[in-house]
Amino acid sequence: MMIETKLAKSLMENEEGMNHLWIQILWEESVYQKSEMQIQLPKGIYRSHNLNGYAENERKQIVLDSKDKEVMIEIFTQDAIACGEVIISVTLFSCEKSISKEIPIHLVSEDEMDMVEIDEQVVERIKELGNANFPPTSEDTNIVFIQTKVLEARNNEFSYLEKKYRVDY
Repeated sequence: MMIETKLAKSLMENEEGMNHLWIQILWEESVYQKSEMQIQLPKGIYRSHNLNGYAENERKQIVLDSKDKEVMIEIFTQDAIACGEVIISVTLFSCEKSISKEIPIHLVSEDEMDMVEIDEQVVERIKELGNANFPPTSEDTNIVFIQTKVLEARNNEFSYLEKKYRVDY
């Protein structure tokens, strides 16, 4: 098993910055196994739930099967943090072994963001995931579709009464 990673942007803004991390998993065996992925972020960098819709346990680890080939994560900063290079650590735990990969990320000020390089392959994959329809990840989630009422003004013999006594809420 092996981990490959790519960042959508070569640089990330140190204050209210955002980036995407694409983690690809290359499995050696065709044996069915469950594994957990842990992502350790430096202080001041946060992440959303994975964009693939995989379950995450109470330790914020992403639960994967051997058929899962990738994980897409959105990372971001909220407050200003120090500029420089920091390390994101990704560890994949399976029954027999664990592997880790360190990803350096360069934090820069807003003025330096004009030198950023965009990885188009990562951007295209984010768009594909955004267009996919995922079922709700929780049994407590219900989707309700509400059809709006469309009122039409019609002319008939009683329309003057409707205009006279109508109350719009």
